[in-house]
Amino acid sequence: MRDRKWLDWALVLLVAAFQLLPILAVALNAFATDWAGTVLPEGLTLDHLRAITSDPRFLQSIYNSLLVSLGSLILTPLIVVPAVLIAHCYFPLLDKWMAVLVILPFAVPGIVLALGLLRIYSGNYGIVLTGTPWVLVFGYLPVAAPLYYVPIKNNLRSLRLNELFEAGRLLGASDFTILTRVVVPCVKQGLIIGLVMNFTLAISDFVYANLLVGGHFPTLQIYMGVLNGGSGRKLSVLITTYFLVIFASTAIVVWAASRRNEQ
Repeated sequence: MRDRKWLDWALVLLVAAFQLLPILAVALNAFATDWAGTVLPEGLTLDHLRAITSDPRFLQSIYNSLLVSLGSLILTPLIVVPAVLIAHCYFPLLDKWMAVLVILPFAVPGIVLALGLLRIYSGNYGIVLTGTPWVLVFGYLPVAAPLYYVPIKNNLRSLRLNELFEAGRLLGASDFTILTRVVVPCVKQGLIIGLVMNFTLAISDFVYANLLVGGHFPTLQIYMGVLNGGSGRKLSVLITTYFLVIFASTAIVVWAASRRNEQ
Protein backbone atom coordinates (compact mmCIF):
# COMPACT_ATOMS: atom_id res chain seq x y z
CA MET A 1 0.00 0.00 0.00
CA ARG A 2 2.83 2.35 0.87
CA ASP A 3 4.62 1.51 -2.38
CA ARG A 4 1.46 2.41 -4.31
CA LYS A 5 1.26 5.74 -2.48
CA TRP A 6 4.85 6.60 -3.37
CA LEU A 7 4.15 5.66 -7.00
CA ASP A 8 1.14 7.97 -7.08
CA TRP A 9 3.18 10.85 -5.69
CA ALA A 10 5.97 10.15 -8.18
CA LEU A 11 3.51 10.32 -11.08
CA VAL A 12 2.00 13.55 -9.76
CA LEU A 13 5.44 15.14 -9.39
CA LEU A 14 6.44 13.98 -12.86
CA VAL A 15 3.37 15.54 -14.44
CA ALA A 16 3.92 18.73 -12.42
CA ALA A 17 7.54 18.88 -13.60
CA PHE A 18 6.47 18.60 -17.25
CA GLN A 19 3.93 21.37 -16.69
CA LEU A 20 6.32 23.72 -14.90
CA LEU A 21 9.45 23.09 -16.98
CA PRO A 22 8.44 25.33 -19.94
CA ILE A 23 7.44 28.14 -17.57
CA LEU A 24 10.74 27.90 -15.70
CA ALA A 25 12.63 27.88 -19.01
CA VAL A 26 10.87 31.06 -20.14
CA ALA A 27 11.57 32.71 -16.77
CA LEU A 28 15.24 31.75 -16.96
CA ASN A 29 15.44 33.06 -20.53
CA ALA A 30 14.13 36.41 -19.29
CA PHE A 31 17.27 36.92 -17.19
CA ALA A 32 19.81 35.24 -19.48
CA THR A 33 22.64 37.21 -21.07
CA ASP A 34 23.19 34.59 -23.77
CA TRP A 35 21.61 31.16 -24.12
CA ALA A 36 22.52 29.25 -27.26
CA GLY A 37 24.08 25.83 -27.59
CA THR A 38 24.21 25.18 -23.84
CA VAL A 39 21.88 23.55 -21.33
CA LEU A 40 21.97 26.58 -19.02
CA PRO A 41 22.48 30.27 -19.90
CA GLU A 42 26.01 31.64 -19.80
CA GLY A 43 25.06 34.41 -17.40
CA LEU A 44 22.18 36.27 -15.75
CA THR A 45 21.24 39.93 -15.93
CA LEU A 46 18.44 42.29 -14.91
CA ASP A 47 18.84 44.56 -17.93
CA HIS A 48 15.84 43.07 -19.75
CA LEU A 49 13.66 43.49 -16.67
CA ARG A 50 14.72 47.12 -16.30
CA ALA A 51 14.03 47.77 -19.98
CA ILE A 52 10.48 46.40 -19.71
CA THR A 53 9.59 48.12 -16.43
CA SER A 54 10.89 51.46 -17.72
CA ASP A 55 8.43 51.28 -20.64
CA PRO A 56 5.20 53.09 -19.62
CA ARG A 57 3.19 50.80 -21.91
CA PHE A 58 4.07 47.82 -19.69
CA LEU A 59 2.36 49.02 -16.51
CA GLN A 60 -0.50 50.52 -18.52
CA SER A 61 -1.17 47.19 -20.25
CA ILE A 62 -1.25 45.36 -16.91
CA TYR A 63 -3.62 47.96 -15.47
CA ASN A 64 -5.91 47.75 -18.52
CA SER A 65 -6.00 43.95 -18.43
CA LEU A 66 -6.82 43.86 -14.72
CA LEU A 67 -9.50 46.52 -15.18
CA VAL A 68 -11.25 44.58 -17.94
CA SER A 69 -10.92 41.30 -16.03
CA LEU A 70 -12.39 42.85 -12.88
CA GLY A 71 -15.29 44.32 -14.85
CA SER A 72 -16.00 40.93 -16.41
CA LEU A 73 -15.82 39.23 -13.01
CA ILE A 74 -18.41 41.65 -11.63
CA LEU A 75 -20.84 41.83 -14.55
CA THR A 76 -20.89 38.25 -15.87
CA PRO A 77 -21.76 36.36 -12.65
CA LEU A 78 -24.38 38.98 -11.73
CA ILE A 79 -26.22 38.17 -14.97
CA VAL A 80 -25.40 34.52 -15.66
CA VAL A 81 -25.60 32.93 -12.18
CA PRO A 82 -29.15 34.18 -11.33
CA ALA A 83 -30.29 33.16 -14.83
CA VAL A 84 -28.92 29.63 -14.37
CA LEU A 85 -30.48 29.25 -10.91
CA ILE A 86 -33.90 30.60 -11.91
CA ALA A 87 -34.05 28.56 -15.12
CA HIS A 88 -33.06 25.36 -13.31
CA CYS A 89 -35.48 25.85 -10.41
CA TYR A 90 -38.54 27.36 -12.11
CA PHE A 91 -38.36 27.08 -15.92
CA PRO A 92 -37.19 23.64 -17.11
CA LEU A 93 -38.05 24.45 -20.74
CA LEU A 94 -35.93 27.61 -20.63
CA ASP A 95 -33.16 25.60 -19.02
CA LYS A 96 -33.08 23.26 -22.03
CA TRP A 97 -32.71 26.23 -24.37
CA MET A 98 -29.93 27.66 -22.23
CA ALA A 99 -28.03 24.37 -22.53
CA VAL A 100 -28.10 24.86 -26.30
CA LEU A 101 -27.28 28.58 -26.27
CA VAL A 102 -24.17 28.25 -24.12
CA ILE A 103 -22.61 26.04 -26.80
CA LEU A 104 -22.93 28.68 -29.54
CA PRO A 105 -19.90 30.82 -28.54
CA PHE A 106 -17.71 27.74 -28.97
CA ALA A 107 -19.32 26.75 -32.27
CA VAL A 108 -18.80 30.17 -33.89
CA PRO A 109 -15.24 31.38 -34.62
CA GLY A 110 -14.02 34.15 -32.33
CA ILE A 111 -13.37 36.55 -35.19
CA VAL A 112 -17.00 36.21 -36.34
CA LEU A 113 -18.26 37.03 -32.84
CA ALA A 114 -15.88 39.99 -32.63
CA LEU A 115 -17.13 41.40 -35.95
CA GLY A 116 -20.71 40.98 -34.75
CA LEU A 117 -19.89 42.91 -31.57
CA LEU A 118 -18.26 45.64 -33.65
CA ARG A 119 -21.47 46.01 -35.63
CA ILE A 120 -23.60 46.17 -32.49
CA TYR A 121 -21.44 48.61 -30.53
CA SER A 122 -20.19 50.84 -33.35
CA GLY A 123 -23.30 53.03 -33.44
CA ASN A 124 -25.52 51.11 -35.87
CA TYR A 125 -28.02 50.50 -33.08
CA GLY A 126 -27.43 53.71 -31.14
CA ILE A 127 -24.77 52.19 -28.86
CA VAL A 128 -21.17 53.35 -29.25
CA LEU A 129 -18.67 51.41 -27.12
CA THR A 130 -15.90 50.63 -29.61
CA GLY A 131 -12.45 51.66 -28.44
CA THR A 132 -13.49 51.54 -24.76
CA PRO A 133 -13.02 48.82 -22.13
CA TRP A 134 -16.79 48.43 -21.91
CA VAL A 135 -16.94 46.71 -25.29
CA LEU A 136 -14.56 44.05 -23.95
CA VAL A 137 -16.52 43.61 -20.72
CA PHE A 138 -19.79 43.11 -22.61
CA GLY A 139 -18.02 41.07 -25.28
CA TYR A 140 -16.73 38.54 -22.76
CA LEU A 141 -20.23 38.03 -21.31
CA PRO A 142 -21.53 35.47 -23.86
CA VAL A 143 -18.16 33.72 -24.04
CA ALA A 144 -17.82 33.42 -20.25
CA ALA A 145 -21.43 32.30 -19.69
CA PRO A 146 -20.70 28.58 -20.34
CA LEU A 147 -17.84 28.75 -17.83
CA TYR A 148 -20.42 29.35 -15.11
CA TYR A 149 -23.27 27.31 -16.56
CA VAL A 150 -21.50 23.95 -16.77
CA PRO A 151 -19.95 23.73 -13.24
CA ILE A 152 -22.99 25.27 -11.53
CA LYS A 153 -25.36 22.89 -13.33
CA ASN A 154 -23.24 19.95 -12.22
CA ASN A 155 -23.63 21.09 -8.60
CA LEU A 156 -27.37 21.70 -8.99
CA ARG A 157 -27.99 18.20 -10.37
CA SER A 158 -26.69 16.73 -7.11
CA LEU A 159 -29.25 18.67 -5.03
CA ARG A 160 -32.82 17.69 -4.25
CA LEU A 161 -34.19 21.15 -4.88
CA ASN A 162 -37.88 20.25 -4.59
CA GLU A 163 -37.33 18.91 -1.09
CA LEU A 164 -35.19 21.93 -0.14
CA PHE A 165 -37.85 24.40 -1.28
CA GLU A 166 -40.68 22.46 0.39
CA ALA A 167 -38.79 22.29 3.68
CA GLY A 168 -37.89 25.97 3.50
CA ARG A 169 -41.43 27.05 2.74
CA LEU A 170 -42.78 24.98 5.63
CA LEU A 171 -40.39 26.89 7.90
CA GLY A 172 -41.65 30.21 6.54
CA ALA A 173 -38.68 31.07 4.36
CA SER A 174 -39.17 32.81 1.04
CA ASP A 175 -37.81 31.41 -2.21
CA PHE A 176 -35.27 34.23 -2.37
CA THR A 177 -33.98 33.30 1.09
CA ILE A 178 -33.75 29.63 0.12
CA LEU A 179 -31.83 30.48 -3.05
CA THR A 180 -29.36 32.86 -1.40
CA ARG A 181 -28.78 31.03 1.89
CA VAL A 182 -29.12 27.38 0.88
CA VAL A 183 -28.75 26.86 -2.87
CA VAL A 184 -25.97 29.35 -3.59
CA PRO A 185 -23.65 28.02 -0.83
CA CYS A 186 -24.19 24.52 -2.22
CA VAL A 187 -22.95 25.56 -5.67
CA LYS A 188 -19.99 27.63 -4.41
CA GLN A 189 -17.46 25.22 -5.90
CA GLY A 190 -18.95 25.67 -9.36
CA LEU A 191 -19.05 29.43 -8.82
CA ILE A 192 -15.36 29.52 -7.86
CA ILE A 193 -14.46 27.48 -10.95
CA GLY A 194 -16.44 29.89 -13.10
CA LEU A 195 -14.74 32.93 -11.55
CA VAL A 196 -11.26 31.52 -12.09
CA MET A 197 -11.96 30.49 -15.69
CA ASN A 198 -13.67 33.81 -16.41
CA PHE A 199 -10.64 35.73 -15.15
CA THR A 200 -8.25 33.57 -17.16
CA LEU A 201 -10.34 34.12 -20.29
CA ALA A 202 -10.50 37.89 -19.86
CA ILE A 203 -6.80 38.41 -19.16
CA SER A 204 -5.60 35.93 -21.80
CA ASP A 205 -7.73 37.05 -24.74
CA PHE A 206 -6.06 38.59 -27.79
CA VAL A 207 -8.62 38.30 -30.62
CA TYR A 208 -11.37 40.36 -28.98
CA ALA A 209 -8.94 42.90 -27.52
CA ASN A 210 -7.14 43.40 -30.81
CA LEU A 211 -10.28 43.70 -32.96
CA LEU A 212 -12.54 45.62 -30.57
CA VAL A 213 -10.16 48.13 -28.94
CA GLY A 214 -6.70 47.66 -30.46
CA GLY A 215 -4.32 50.48 -29.61
CA HIS A 216 -7.07 52.59 -28.01
CA PHE A 217 -6.96 50.42 -24.89
CA PRO A 218 -3.86 48.19 -25.06
CA THR A 219 -4.06 45.12 -22.86
CA LEU A 220 -1.28 42.77 -21.80
CA GLN A 221 -1.87 40.48 -24.77
CA ILE A 222 -1.75 43.39 -27.24
CA TYR A 223 1.52 44.63 -25.72
CA MET A 224 2.83 41.07 -25.94
CA GLY A 225 1.97 41.05 -29.63
CA VAL A 226 3.90 44.30 -30.10
CA LEU A 227 7.01 42.75 -28.55
CA ASN A 228 6.61 39.50 -30.47
CA GLY A 229 8.71 40.77 -33.38
CA GLY A 230 11.42 42.29 -31.18
CA SER A 231 13.69 41.06 -28.43
CA GLY A 232 13.01 37.52 -27.27
CA ARG A 233 14.43 38.33 -23.82
CA LYS A 234 11.94 41.18 -23.29
CA LEU A 235 9.11 38.96 -24.47
CA SER A 236 10.19 36.31 -21.96
CA VAL A 237 10.07 38.94 -19.19
CA LEU A 238 6.56 39.89 -20.25
CA ILE A 239 5.38 36.27 -20.43
CA THR A 240 6.84 35.59 -16.97
CA THR A 241 5.03 38.65 -15.63
CA TYR A 242 1.85 37.42 -17.30
CA PHE A 243 2.09 34.06 -15.50
CA LEU A 244 2.75 35.79 -12.18
CA VAL A 245 -0.23 38.12 -12.62
CA ILE A 246 -2.52 35.19 -13.47
CA PHE A 247 -1.27 33.15 -10.51
CA ALA A 248 -1.60 36.00 -8.00
CA SER A 249 -4.98 37.19 -9.28
CA THR A 250 -6.41 33.66 -9.44
CA ALA A 251 -5.26 32.99 -5.89
CA ILE A 252 -6.98 36.20 -4.74
CA VAL A 253 -10.21 35.30 -6.57
CA VAL A 254 -10.28 31.81 -5.05
CA TRP A 255 -9.49 33.15 -1.57
CA ALA A 256 -12.11 35.91 -1.75
CA ALA A 257 -14.83 33.61 -3.12
CA SER A 258 -14.10 30.91 -0.56
CA ARG A 259 -14.02 33.41 2.32
CA ARG A 260 -17.29 34.99 1.23
CA ASN A 261 -19.06 31.63 1.00
CA GLU A 262 -17.78 30.58 4.43
CA GLN A 263 -19.23 33.63 6.15
